[in-house]
Amino acid sequence: MTSERSSMKIVVIGGSGLIGSKVVMMLGEHGHQAVPASPNSGVNTLTGEGLADVLEGALVVVDVSNSPSFEDAAVMEFFKTSTGNLLKYEATAGVGHHVALSIVGTDRLPDSGYMRAKVAQEKLIRESSIPYSIVRATQFFEFVNRIADSATEGNTVRMPPVGFQPMAADDVASAVSRVAMGSPLNGIIEIAGPERFRFDELIRKGLSASKDPREVIADPHARYFGTELSDGSLVPAGDDAQLGEMRFDDWLSRSASRIPPTAKPAAAASSDPATLKENEFRVSEVPTGSALLVGDAAVFNVAGTFCATQNKCTHRQGPLSKGKLDGSTVTCPLHGSQFNVCTGEVLRGPAQDPLKTYRVIVDGDVGRVEADAAAAARTTS
Repeated sequence: MTSERSSMKIVVIGGSGLIGSKVVMMLGEHGHQAVPASPNSGVNTLTGEGLADVLEGALVVVDVSNSPSFEDAAVMEFFKTSTGNLLKYEATAGVGHHVALSIVGTDRLPDSGYMRAKVAQEKLIRESSIPYSIVRATQFFEFVNRIADSATEGNTVRMPPVGFQPMAADDVASAVSRVAMGSPLNGIIEIAGPERFRFDELIRKGLSASKDPREVIADPHARYFGTELSDGSLVPAGDDAQLGEMRFDDWLSRSASRIPPTAKPAAAASSDPATLKENEFRVSEVPTGSALLVGDAAVFNVAGTFCATQNKCTHRQGPLSKGKLDGSTVTCPLHGSQFNVCTGEVLRGPAQDPLKTYRVIVDGDVGRVEADAAAAARTTS
């Protein structure tokens, strides 16, 4: 790895998410001007909104954003459009280094629509005029429960018995930050965890640690991101991968130690005036794919990015915080209306009017909804 350069403006696309927020913090600790950019901060890579302003004076762009939908066509559209816009605006702004977070095994799983979209993203980056570095990471410890949820039928979780070498989000962010502070690689590096497991065994271990009663069954035909896996699909291809430091057992212990024995339910904690304001919530209490009522707003964790809307459906006032969240789509529990929680757009009736959306600011483990609705709750409760 080349030596770190002097202080730079580095724009982090997806800077409010799980990895992005850590990258912003780490870059800041090294004296760089790390600027988080996401729809919550007025930067939309799909439309180009805000890109020219945020990229002015930037020397490096780090893209750790993710598609709000994993449906094949939608995820392809996201990565191609978002990356294309980024590269175009970067060229105009004179950005000298584009860093992208990708996935180990991306080019070995052509039957997966998500992986095909990541391949398309990487191709755009390689063929652009901007010097680049692509960091392919294995899966994150933090997504173990989410992976199990996607493979659950009743009380059974079916996972393929193949090689699996996940890593801690802190180690991912550290590796991405090192690359961002160095010179462009004009190539790809792989990063992974320090231990190799069998996929089903690690998921079983993770669920057991959280006292989850679901049974994990090894199924060679179980699919992951829509495709069957071979033993080497999700592990680094060679011996030169950079390995993280955090072991899974240590991560489990650290995660457990962060939860107080007498922790209150999320809804109760978020309304406790002694700890949080009415428009604030604890990030750790809103795992990926879940929602929380904060004042009169519903906060949604979409793949590590927090979006907020009015809580009441525009059709018959159904509570959206109790609806089913699939990617960025929430389904109203009353009459089935569907909305994009990041844009407020109506995706399916009977609702016709879009939702109000609000900005979410994340500072460590505390999130804040900047919303009139949340503010109103403070005066009416």
